Amino acid sequence: MPGLMLGIDICDDYTQISRFDPDKLDAYAVGIGEEEEVLIPTMICKKKGEKNWLIGEEAYRSALFGAGSMVDKLVKLASRGGTATIEGVVYTAREMLKMYLERILEIPAQKTGEKGILSLVYTLRETDPKVMDMLMQVSEEIGVSRERVHILNHTEAFLFYVLSQKRDLWSNMVCAFDLVDHGLHYYEFSVTRGRKPQVVEAAHEELEEGFSLEILETPAGERLADRILSTCAARLMNKKVISSVFLTGKGFENPQWPEEFLRFVCNKRRVFGGQNLFSKGAAFVAFDSLQQTSSYPYVCICEGRIRSQVSMQVQYEGRMRQMILAAAGSNWYETKAAATFVLDNTESVDFFVQPVGGTQTIKHSVDLYEFPKRPPKTTKVEVIVSFTGERGMTVRVFDRGFGEMFPSSGKMVRKDFYI
Repeated sequence: MPGLMLGIDICDDYTQISRFDPDKLDAYAVGIGEEEEVLIPTMICKKKGEKNWLIGEEAYRSALFGAGSMVDKLVKLASRGGTATIEGVVYTAREMLKMYLERILEIPAQKTGEKGILSLVYTLRETDPKVMDMLMQVSEEIGVSRERVHILNHTEAFLFYVLSQKRDLWSNMVCAFDLVDHGLHYYEFSVTRGRKPQVVEAAHEELEEGFSLEILETPAGERLADRILSTCAARLMNKKVISSVFLTGKGFENPQWPEEFLRFVCNKRRVFGGQNLFSKGAAFVAFDSLQQTSSYPYVCICEGRIRSQVSMQVQYEGRMRQMILAAAGSNWYETKAAATFVLDNTESVDFFVQPVGGTQTIKHSVDLYEFPKRPPKTTKVEVIVSFTGERGMTVRVFDRGFGEMFPSSGKMVRKDFYI
């Protein structure tokens, strides 16, 4: 089936696009304009007196010369549900984001000639439910159905990017430095050996030593930034066996300036520089989401992923069985489970939580004392499990009655758990 498989990294400063090529089984950056710029400023501008909207550098230039009104920091605008007033018209964050994404999605379509989108994976610097909900809604409005859209944070995208590389690049730990105008971010990937399925983990830290990229405009500023990076690298990488280092972000567009830092990280390690690390990781997931069998048979533990397995003990065909409601390593935003049971002489529903690598199983119970008293096996309940984060679980239990003899009371019990 023809169509695009895209990864879009959308941040307040820049947006980056990657597409997955099924013939080459690899992800490639998609640039904008004649110079194929891969860093697209996340801004939109309405030309004065016209209905025409511009994005990226074109939007910036138009606003700079007074030919239009510009709105930037679209992710932050979406997060706080803000508005923008242009030529007397108030536009909501959702409207601005929709117009921006419509134009972003035109770029790979024009480059490849492919118009349909088979799979679309966004990646954000960090998980924000308001922004994630808005991205899902806007994508549906511009013609991409919800089941084709997925959302990752940067840590998840980094993890899947690493797993998509040759295995010798991640035979030991892997790290990445992301140097952007608002800060310095460090990511770390590791594999836990000896477990089946194998556990892979990724961690993220926003470093206090971050600095504005404006200091790189002078030789003295470059030397100061080099010392800061070198100090951070020595602290974070000390005594660790690291196979590969990735350098990304606008600060590393010219990767030659931090000489001291490069001497340290290149010592007995493979070092790679370039943009689109996160959007490429998202593009790999876009392809994988369409496959019957995943290319990532691992338990993935990081920000945005559930760290425990959640199950119930149920009787089925005369035997007690374990029914898994949420697998460890699942994306919390996408994980939802629903099941219907008949209660047999019990006034509670029990859930069993087992953390990854842990030997102790923790039991959580939802009491059903508010439900009508009925004889055994005459109360049907529907259980719905969802998540508010990687450690926040919400359980709702609905009384569905039992046919005409015992109609539903309409009652629902909700309980939130920290797992």
